[in-house]
Amino acid sequence: MKFNSKSNFLRQLKAFAATLLLAGFGPMVLAAEASLEDGFVVEEIDVNGLQRMELGTFFNLLPLQVGEKLDSARVPTVIRAIVSSNSFEDVRVFRDGNKLIFDLKERPTISDITIDGNSDIKTEQILDAMRRQNFAKGEIFDPAAIKGIKLGMEEQYFAHGKYSVKIEDKIIKQSRNRVLVKFDVNEGDPAKIEKISLVGNSVYDDEELLGQFELSEGVWWAFFSSADQYSREKLSGDLETLRSYYLDRGYLKYNNTSTQVSISPDRKGIYITINVDEGEKFKVDKIVFSGDLIMSKEQLKNLMPLTKGDTYSAAAVSFAEEQIKKSLGYYGYAFAKVVTIPNIIEEENKVELTLFIDPGKKVYVNRINFAGNETTNDEVLRREVRVMEGGALSTDAVERSKLRLQRLSYLEEVEVETPKVEDKEDRVDIDYKVKERSAGTISGGIGYSDGFGASINANVSHSNFLGSGKRIQVGINKNRYSESYRADYFDPYFTIDAISAGIGLEYVVTDFGEFNFSLGAGTLDTTRLSGNLGYQLNEVSGINFGLSFQDSELKAGRYTTSQQVIEFFESENQDIRIDPNYDYFLTRASVGLSRNTLNRGIFPTRGTSQTLSLAATTPGSDLEFYKVTYDLSHYIPIAQGWTFLSRFRLAWGDAYGDTEKLPYFENFSAGGSGSLRGFESNTIGPRVIERFSGSTSGPIPTDGGQGQVSVGLPSADDEIFISRRTTGGNARILGSLELIFPIPFAEESNSVRTSAFVDVGNLWDTNFDLDNYRELDPVQLAKIPDYSEPGTYRVSAGISLQWLSPMGPLTISLSTPLKEEDGDEVEQFSFNVGKTF
Repeated sequence: MKFNSKSNFLRQLKAFAATLLLAGFGPMVLAAEASLEDGFVVEEIDVNGLQRMELGTFFNLLPLQVGEKLDSARVPTVIRAIVSSNSFEDVRVFRDGNKLIFDLKERPTISDITIDGNSDIKTEQILDAMRRQNFAKGEIFDPAAIKGIKLGMEEQYFAHGKYSVKIEDKIIKQSRNRVLVKFDVNEGDPAKIEKISLVGNSVYDDEELLGQFELSEGVWWAFFSSADQYSREKLSGDLETLRSYYLDRGYLKYNNTSTQVSISPDRKGIYITINVDEGEKFKVDKIVFSGDLIMSKEQLKNLMPLTKGDTYSAAAVSFAEEQIKKSLGYYGYAFAKVVTIPNIIEEENKVELTLFIDPGKKVYVNRINFAGNETTNDEVLRREVRVMEGGALSTDAVERSKLRLQRLSYLEEVEVETPKVEDKEDRVDIDYKVKERSAGTISGGIGYSDGFGASINANVSHSNFLGSGKRIQVGINKNRYSESYRADYFDPYFTIDAISAGIGLEYVVTDFGEFNFSLGAGTLDTTRLSGNLGYQLNEVSGINFGLSFQDSELKAGRYTTSQQVIEFFESENQDIRIDPNYDYFLTRASVGLSRNTLNRGIFPTRGTSQTLSLAATTPGSDLEFYKVTYDLSHYIPIAQGWTFLSRFRLAWGDAYGDTEKLPYFENFSAGGSGSLRGFESNTIGPRVIERFSGSTSGPIPTDGGQGQVSVGLPSADDEIFISRRTTGGNARILGSLELIFPIPFAEESNSVRTSAFVDVGNLWDTNFDLDNYRELDPVQLAKIPDYSEPGTYRVSAGISLQWLSPMGPLTISLSTPLKEEDGDEVEQFSFNVGKTF
């Protein structure tokens, strides 16, 4: 501090020094050319040193204006006002005549904050805590805050059991009055729980109670679970678990009297002592419902799992409260309150429960709003909603509406809120926020899959055409075994009563030889026109009716060696050696029942889907047969991102009327990504039986080449060969157990998932009769398996990745057979693009 006054130099120096010291301003000084005892009128104010702060902002801080008088008593107030902004590290005030001069040095700003060495606590989590203390990039740097910041970081690590953590700070000065703040963290090893002691428990032993804890003493599996690493949050959760354990078993007066946590001198061991007072077990003496009872007492009693004489359970009481609130929500009382008041009769160890019910006002829907639907029309979403504007609000209907929206294949996510309408206590808006999924694809090019080989395709499909919710598809596809041209149209709301309708036209050429069916089974040219109508029976169930007209031509090989193909032509009274082509016309009718409680249309995580269908050709068709299929998928969520999936699929077909058996080209198949992973597509089940006359000379044909094929009843001279080709079967059972788990780095994605699976199943022919070959030589007969045997099942296991890629659905599976039969074709790796899964 410097003064140049001509009189009382020492007295003024002491007075100002004492004033500034008491104010705690450190380096703040005042220098004057004249005495301030009598003060002076400020005629001018000069400010030097401002860089970031605007001059107007500085003057707003000053409790002083030009024309006011400044004396020694007022100086500390002026300086204190400037310092209170926390923007300056040095303030100097001078007087030059009637001019007041401020020389300022602004505090530096924080250019950046870096944290190195942290792994247990994320950097963003630490930076968020700093921001709450106004210590962040772009803020004014306050050196005094560093100590508090480090203490806060240490507290976070202590909560994670890292008591040996060390944090060092470095302040690096940079140009333009900026500083870089660096924190180097040495987290150290976490303190291990050496002992957890329970004191005061007699009803339940330590082992039973500690078995409920997330924390545990050092055990051999703790390396994998980190259960022996102390965490304040985990301990709080365990104490609450312990409390719930007792309250759910009748110990209404249970109390955790105290908890001590101590650390060993080397800061590596944690000792936890929990003192409990169990109290006595209480039974329910009476249950009373009071308040405004919208529901009958009988209805309320049915929602309460406890009755007189039962052991008290806090969980049962909470369940009853939630069920009552949920039930009141059905009637429009969306904000009902239910409070249970226990009246404890200690001398009898009984408790009277009074459930006070306040339904509140009946709530009505003001408006239903949708956000996020950029391509989907509002009416398409609104027709899935089960509440109406102006009607009573039903919480169940709101959630059911959300579920229906989530099942739409072109919506990825749906969120719902019910905010109250301002100034209207009995009105709420229902706001649905949706995230759309790409619903349309225009593709053309060359693809590949293990099941279908190389393919050429051109497709236009859209499951939400022009935002209307209607589905259209036009496509041309050619692959190893098939060539198809098709067009489909489907309207889920063909009528206002939610009757759906669809129509389709397709032309398909199938090469059964390339499809792993028998060589010589030929090709099948089919033209089909189909239509269907569907009706919703209720919110989760529906029925569907279909009718199709099919004109087909089967072109078999004249010299086929397949006994099954030959038998089919014989059953139709046609000699395959003379005419290997078979023309037929079918009218096929179908009916299907479905029940769907899945929470999403694609990649569900909860619920069940069941479908039972019957399809049959109508009497008078050239071929008379029927097929019955049943599909079940059940999803059980077990943890965040983890879901258990079980599947069961049954298929059965047979002939009726003049047709002897289900035609081989209508058989079911198995193997590949669509059924039994780990096995090549369509290679499971009955195989082609090749039979040659014993009088055949020369090499025996295996692919329909030269040679004399044995036709008619077998004889002892015939030779039998079992081909690697399959003919499929009329009965199939498939099952699968699958654990779906989040993929690393994409845990929140609804477009990709991974799973570990076990598949099991079998395909057989109930019409196969080994007695038809009894005339064969025993050596030849022994070559023929009994394809009517359902017990020859297969098992495989593996992992799978499924992704809704821009190219279309993509599936990659790595699997291996665990149980297989002779001749099965193994496929450990499968890759499919553009195939529905």
